[in-house]
Amino acid sequence: MFELAPRLLAVLDTGAPVVVATAVSMTGSAPSGVGTSMAVLPGGQVVGTISGGCVEGSLFLTAERVAETGEPVLERFGFDDDPDDPDAVWAPALRCGGRVEVLVHRVTVDDLPLVGALRDAAAGLPTSLALSLEPGTLGAVVTAPDGCRDRVFVERGDHRPRCIVVGAVETAVAVTNAAAVLGYAVTVVDPRPVFLTDERFPAADQRIVGWPTRVLERLQVDGTTAVVVLAHDDRFDAEVIDQALRRGAGYVGAMGSRSTHERRTEVLRAMGTPDLDRLRSPIGLDIGARTPAEVALSIVAEVVAVRTGSSAGALTDGSGPIHRVPARVS
Repeated sequence: MFELAPRLLAVLDTGAPVVVATAVSMTGSAPSGVGTSMAVLPGGQVVGTISGGCVEGSLFLTAERVAETGEPVLERFGFDDDPDDPDAVWAPALRCGGRVEVLVHRVTVDDLPLVGALRDAAAGLPTSLALSLEPGTLGAVVTAPDGCRDRVFVERGDHRPRCIVVGAVETAVAVTNAAAVLGYAVTVVDPRPVFLTDERFPAADQRIVGWPTRVLERLQVDGTTAVVVLAHDDRFDAEVIDQALRRGAGYVGAMGSRSTHERRTEVLRAMGTPDLDRLRSPIGLDIGARTPAEVALSIVAEVVAVRTGSSAGALTDGSGPIHRVPARVS
């Protein structure tokens, strides 16, 4: 449920309860991972998703019941028998043939350990939460899950990954919006205050007016960081790329034509820049993008592909399971 933390806290802080449905176990093919959640807010508003539409209708009805009774429910969806058997008995199910267990429980602002974990997640801090899946204690926060023989679901949230966008160009606006939706803490850097404004970049966590190389020196960069260079400025582009690669950024991409890339690469080689094979330039996947929004889509899709180690090829050309979801219930 940590991906919904800001939305949940906005409601909880008013004193109103929310009902959260969290996938606590998955087997087989499934469109999302263990820990993904949907929530039903006061008034019936739904945020988040479990399966992309397969089970949400049924979960909404369960959530309405849980909102009234306060009693948590562990729902199971999927084939009870062999999915290839035409006589198999199945609940409203994942059409892809997987199985999923979903914990549906009511959350109030008085649930202090749970709300505390949500506040840490919203702040981008590493956090974890253990919930009992045992009858009689279903949904209860387990304070010491280690060594516990009960069935427990443990959700862990790492610190929010950072996306550093260099250059407040129009494409940067779309990249910032898309990266923010994916959960990145976005920092936009540009030396020109007239372009780097709150109005243009409302989704950015930070807007830093300054010389990019000096700003980057002050920012945290690690393997979860994506550095997206869109400035197309010979005065600092190569130095920013050099810094990002030397400091181990997980993704480093730079805007520019193929001739610009060749010229920039010569400069980087002269600087002794390591790991040039990790530089994504020209930036983005080849989807025929033309508008700033389309270019942003190609860039953010490449960021995700690099993070997950995906080939970024068409699914229709591949084989095997589409969704690789490890189980995390102990």
